[in-house]
Amino acid sequence: MKSAGRPRNPAAHVTPSPLAAFIDANWDKTGLTNEQGAARFGFVAPNMISHWRTGRTPVSLAHLPTLAALLGADEASLFVLWLKQQRLRDKTIPAHLVELLERRLVTANEAVLVDAVRNATRNGDPAFSPGVISKVAIAVGP
Repeated sequence: MKSAGRPRNPAAHVTPSPLAAFIDANWDKTGLTNEQGAARFGFVAPNMISHWRTGRTPVSLAHLPTLAALLGADEASLFVLWLKQQRLRDKTIPAHLVELLERRLVTANEAVLVDAVRNATRNGDPAFSPGVISKVAIAVGP
């Protein structure tokens, strides 16, 4: 006997992305059904969230702030995932720039430290000696 509904196997026209995987893995945290989520974004088609979760439809940049709020996710991290999604669809987006941005991305807590360094050096981009780095690591460590 067949189970109800369609299988969640990506079709040939689906472009799975890290953003789609993240949305799918974290959607339950919203407490919303796909249909309720679609209504939150003002979509007429109630299956749009399902399309985002499978990679069938790319998430537009305009929806990232609302999506981040619903998922309890960092907007900057979602932006990098969005760039990766776009890169999969548009090979003219330089992969090295997406990777560079991802490597330099900091969490909200790390940003406090980065801001302190920038303020203290008046955005001077100082080079740190290994000794200074070691002292900072000890100071912020557990």
